[in-house]
Amino acid sequence: MNKRFREQIGEFIYQGEKTPFSLGTLVVCLLCLLLIIIATFTQVDVSHVWLAKVQDNWELKNVSYAYVAQIPVVLFIYAVLGPIFSLLTMILYLLIGFFVWPVFALGGGLEYIRSELFGYILGYIIAAIPTGKLLEKKYSLKHMFLATILGVFIIHICGLLYCLLLAILKIINFSHVAFALQAIGGIKTSYDIIFGFIFLILALPAKMILWIPMKSSYTVKRKQNKQE
Repeated sequence: MNKRFREQIGEFIYQGEKTPFSLGTLVVCLLCLLLIIIATFTQVDVSHVWLAKVQDNWELKNVSYAYVAQIPVVLFIYAVLGPIFSLLTMILYLLIGFFVWPVFALGGGLEYIRSELFGYILGYIIAAIPTGKLLEKKYSLKHMFLATILGVFIIHICGLLYCLLLAILKIINFSHVAFALQAIGGIKTSYDIIFGFIFLILALPAKMILWIPMKSSYTVKRKQNKQE
């Protein structure tokens, strides 16, 4: 009896398995979709000492930065849902922004493909599979760090390349390309890496909790199929 009870409990404990297709998983996808929309419109003002150029010299000075933690939240979703379902969530985010509601940072609608920020949304979709697979392979500190670097730079490179494409097509000014290039080597990327790694650490206990509804409906369905 105790062995059977332990086996039943063990089915609902996350042990590195792939995310199952279940009603619970789809509900978690919707929750993650809501999370990324909230992150898009949540700004955090951060003040700290940073190396900055003053006239011809580099000096440490106090700087303030309005940070939007959208990329760390996206990394969190990769970790919680895995590659396939995080990709599904990012595609849903794209479709909602195109056809349902203006959930992107600067609005929505199909005309948003002309925005210099649309490349970052494409980056969320492109980074889902490689980053999610890396975390799914082994959820260690090493893999979390590598996944952070990989996810952050894929997203920023997509943003930069898309800006460059729009500038070549003369849809936007080349100054936006310079801004995107500066973001890759500047404070924005540093924040994304630091907070992204923290969010991946937080994603593990979150996944262990969310694993219960994701696995429970899958387990019930599997048992019903066996009985049939």
